[in-house]
Amino acid sequence: MRKKIILALLITGLVAGSAIPTNVSWAASKASLDKINRELKEIQAKKESQKQQVKQVEQKISAVQKEQKDLQTELMQIDLRRNETQKKLDKLETQMDETKEKAAEAQDKLDEAKDRVAKRETLLKTRVKSMYERGNVSYLDVLLGSSDFGDFLTRMEGLQMILEQDTRILEDNIRDKQTIETKKQEIDHQLTVYVDMFDQAESLKAELDKQYKQSLVVKAELKKKEDALEEDLEQYGQQLLALTKQESAKYAERVRAMSTSSSGYKGGKLGLPVADGSFRFSSGFGMRSDPFTGRSAGHNGVDMAAPKGTTIMAAAAGVVIFAGYSNGFGNTVMIKHNSEITTLYGHIREGGIKVSVGQSVERGQKIAEVGSTGRSTGNHVHFTVYKNDVAVNPMPYLK
Repeated sequence: MRKKIILALLITGLVAGSAIPTNVSWAASKASLDKINRELKEIQAKKESQKQQVKQVEQKISAVQKEQKDLQTELMQIDLRRNETQKKLDKLETQMDETKEKAAEAQDKLDEAKDRVAKRETLLKTRVKSMYERGNVSYLDVLLGSSDFGDFLTRMEGLQMILEQDTRILEDNIRDKQTIETKKQEIDHQLTVYVDMFDQAESLKAELDKQYKQSLVVKAELKKKEDALEEDLEQYGQQLLALTKQESAKYAERVRAMSTSSSGYKGGKLGLPVADGSFRFSSGFGMRSDPFTGRSAGHNGVDMAAPKGTTIMAAAAGVVIFAGYSNGFGNTVMIKHNSEITTLYGHIREGGIKVSVGQSVERGQKIAEVGSTGRSTGNHVHFTVYKNDVAVNPMPYLK
């Protein structure tokens, strides 16, 4: 919609207003021209104010769109962090499951170790009980009760084996008890670490989810704000378009008023836009080979090649209705001579426009300088004559 409004404004600003009927009688008096000029200034003031409103709304829309873009980037970053956090949670959950399995295996081994300790303690207790029931018999008594030296050695070897076995039992008990305690502490610690890490990751995920939801709410509010601004822009654009049409109509009214005076253009021959002898016709009106594509294409005017900076003159008295950049024509001036005839001067050099919109000009007055701006292959002026908004061959008007 915004592009349609801009396009309508451009077209209206260039050629609108020339289609008002010519059979209306206008009083070519100074009073009527003054009245028209005052009304024109009022319209232009309103138009300028409307332009400012349009500009402000466009700036607000640009700011909102930037916020939306930044927010979208933020949402993407939050999403990436959420993915990373979820992967971390999944990994921790797997590690916790594996650790629980290891803990279960370790517990089985601990239970086995406890059984071994219990059995050894039972064996020791049985040995002590047996020694208690037999009385206080020392190892020395056992050795001295030997019948011969061989029996002594046998008894000595037996006692040594008992001592070693008792020592082993005591050492194994100590080692198993230490292993049980160490394993238990390691598993408990590892599970505690994983649980803490999991809790932290879950907290982070919850916070990221919260941020994401809040950002979505802000995004919806920004979109709502943008839609409202777009509606305002369309409304202001329509109002600006209406003012532009009023301005163009008022220009046409002024031209018609001027056309009844001696200085107004009443038809007939137009003056050359470039002084005779200082240019050459480089391209005519109608079909020609496009200098850029080489294809056959229509040409709605004539081209007059001349050195850069050569003076461009108004072909007849009138009012400037456009003075600025116009796409393919580059720097352009358009002059409305009456309700029927409008002329266009294109490809003016950079800084070469010497008139402004609303300015009255006389035939032969300098309005610009030759250049090659826009869609141009060399220094020249493109000259078009519009009759009732339709481009016609300028040559009959120049003869």
